[in-house]
Amino acid sequence: MRRIRELIGLPVLDLKSGDSIGWVQDLVLDNDKDAVIGILLEGGHLFRSEKGIPRKAIMTVGKDALTVCSKAVEVLKGTRWSDKVGNEVYTQGGEARGTIEDVFLDDSAEKMVGFEVSDGLFADLLHGRGTILRPHVMIDGKDILIVDNRVSPLDQVNEGGILS
Repeated sequence: MRRIRELIGLPVLDLKSGDSIGWVQDLVLDNDKDAVIGILLEGGHLFRSEKGIPRKAIMTVGKDALTVCSKAVEVLKGTRWSDKVGNEVYTQGGEARGTIEDVFLDDSAEKMVGFEVSDGLFADLLHGRGTILRPHVMIDGKDILIVDNRVSPLDQVNEGGILS
């Protein structure tokens, strides 16, 4: 799994021309299909904020850069990663589970597989942040995420924290 936060700021390289065409500013996601629609760029002269490179044009998502086979841009409709970070997480029963801090993607960066969830600074320091995987998500709304009643981010994979 990869965090979207790890992709932000990476250079985007055109495999045809060998040019650097900008840096990843944001990702656009399709909540219904759990898919990455494409990337929005900063630093490129040809790009405006609502236009970006579709996922199908991205050849590889490497550790240090993304490579694309085409500089062709299109309007990307979906939810921006930056709009999802900070959304509240609740169970179906109305219990708060924290806020979304990041989105996990599969290794190919094509599908969303889960969310990194914070229950506050103190809990993060003690236990680390929690993970909620997509199968436990009931509704992925514009402003909130509703998960199964039995889900607790701290019951799932933890990273960090002084007690981990």
